[in-house]
Amino acid sequence: MSKNIFLTGTAGSGKSNLTGILSNWYQQEGRDVITVNLDPGVSNVPYGIDVDIRNYINLNEIMDKYNLGPNGSLILASDLIATKLEQIEEEIDEYNPDYVFIDTPGQIELFAYRNSGPYFIKNIRNEANVNLFLFDSTLVSDPSNFLSIALLASSIKLRLGIPQVSILTKKDLIKDDQARILKWADDFSELLDDLNEGGEIYDLTSRMAESVVESNIIDELIPTSTVNNEGIVEVIASISRIIDRGE
Repeated sequence: MSKNIFLTGTAGSGKSNLTGILSNWYQQEGRDVITVNLDPGVSNVPYGIDVDIRNYINLNEIMDKYNLGPNGSLILASDLIATKLEQIEEEIDEYNPDYVFIDTPGQIELFAYRNSGPYFIKNIRNEANVNLFLFDSTLVSDPSNFLSIALLASSIKLRLGIPQVSILTKKDLIKDDQARILKWADDFSELLDDLNEGGEIYDLTSRMAESVVESNIIDELIPTSTVNNEGIVEVIASISRIIDRGE
């Protein structure tokens, strides 16, 4: 059975780019690895897809058959992912890989908060599973956004129920803000100071921050860039500690 690496995050956070970089690194190291695209609505991806949900689910056919618009068809298509698990597993088995990188739908709520995503993760054959949750640096450079995405990361781990690694993407775009973001991840009291809210808002954000700290979701936030591959070795080391037991 394979070791599965899922990539999740908000739309545009860099899931597909990171899928390509990581799968290529594993291949260069002589690992037997394949990629799976679970986004039925994607047009182009920056890597070669080995197993593609679009071979089983066609958005245009769904729109025509059920008289749905683009959003409605995406919702139904995401719900149908779970029904294609057996076919996807059969394709994966033909490759017999050691590692499978699974690029999830761009709209994270369609995968994580509907039943199909958790069902897929719970039931896909595996030796080990890990989720890479991506913090989009262009979103989380604002303290309130950082807290919101941290809460989302907590919620995603709860929904998917597998070990999770927190990754800060696009570090090349936020050179001036990176230290501040990493400071927030390391010490939420610093985040509360920067939020600088008063009254009821401060009480609410304090409780939210405390819940994130207690859940230990952000054990470490790894800054990365797919432009120059910064941080990729650290991501691979974190994956290895979870699914390879440090090998």
